[in-house]
Amino acid sequence: MFRPTFAALCLALPCAVATPLLAADFTLKVSSPTNNDAILRWMQGFETRLEAATDGAIDVQLFPANQLGQIPATIEGAAMGTIEVTAPASSFFVQYDRRFEVLDVPGLFQNLAHAQATLADPEVLDRLASYAQDQGLETIAAFPHGPLGIVSVRAFDSATALQGQRIRVAGPTVLATGPLSALGASPISLPLGEVLPAMQNGVVDGLIAGLPVFTTGRYYDVALDLTVVPESYLIVTAVASSAFLDTIGADLAEAVRTAARGALEDTNSWNLGAVEAVQGIWEENGGRLVTLPEADAQAYLDAVAAVLPEAEAQNPALAGELAFLRGVAQRHAAE
Repeated sequence: MFRPTFAALCLALPCAVATPLLAADFTLKVSSPTNNDAILRWMQGFETRLEAATDGAIDVQLFPANQLGQIPATIEGAAMGTIEVTAPASSFFVQYDRRFEVLDVPGLFQNLAHAQATLADPEVLDRLASYAQDQGLETIAAFPHGPLGIVSVRAFDSATALQGQRIRVAGPTVLATGPLSALGASPISLPLGEVLPAMQNGVVDGLIAGLPVFTTGRYYDVALDLTVVPESYLIVTAVASSAFLDTIGADLAEAVRTAARGALEDTNSWNLGAVEAVQGIWEENGGRLVTLPEADAQAYLDAVAAVLPEAEAQNPALAGELAFLRGVAQRHAAE
C-alpha cells in the first residue's frame, strides 16, 4: 500500500510546520538592583533600540531587582564577561577606577534636569567611557536616578539628628561616608538588596539613596521620615563588559553604544515626572517628608566641603575630573 512521505505531503498540501525563526547571534544580559524606576526605563529603551538597530542579531534580556545577584557580583561578572551590562550607582565602580568618585560630589547640579543634561552630554559620556577600561569595563550611559534622600528610624531634621545612627551608603568612598561621619553617623557600605532586611533586623538605622528607591522598595514599611539631601544626586552608570564588546565586532559594539545613549532621552524625560510623583506616593503610604532648616542644610554642605580636600588628597585624579565636570555643568546651566 502506498504511503506518502512527509516531504511529498508538504509538496501536495500547505505544510503545517512553520519554519523556525533564526536565533540571535548574541545575547546581552542587563542587570540592575532596582525595579519600576528610571533604570528599568533605560533598560527597556536600550533593549528596543538595540534589537531594532541590529535586526535582532543581539537579543537583549533584562534582569532588574538583583535577579543576577547583588551589585558587587554583577560588576565582577561584567568585568569577567559573564554579564554583558550592569547599571547600579556609580559609587560601586570607584574600586575599579577612582575617577568615578567625581560623580559623588554634591553641589554640581542646580536641579534634576540640569544633572540630566550634563551627564547626557557626549563630551561627558566619552570621558566616562574611558573609566575602568583597563579593568574590562566601559561606561555606555549615565543618568541621575534622582535627588538623594535619607530615610532613617529617627528623622534627619537637623544637623545633629544623625548622631549615633548607622546609615547605609552606596560605596565606601570619602565623599559618600565623610559628610555623614562629620554629622555623627556611622556610614555602612551595603548592597541595596540587603538594606531593607537589615533595617527590619536593626542592623542599620537608615539609608541614603535616590528618592525613587524609597517608594519602589516600600521603605515606608520600616521608617516614615524621608529627608531630601541638599544639592545631592544618585548617579547611575550603565557599564558594559569590554570582552563582550570586543567579541561582537566593531559595528555591533557601536550599535550598543548608540542605543545606550539614545535611550537616555526617553528615560530622562520620563524620570522628571516620576521623581515628582515619589513624594506624593511616600505620603500616601503614611510617610512624612522632612525639610532641613536652611542652617542645617548648610551644615551638611559644609561637611561635604570639609572632606573634599581629603578626598582629593586620597584620589589624585579627582581634582582634574571635577574641574572638567564643573565646566560642562556650567555650560549647560547657561542654556
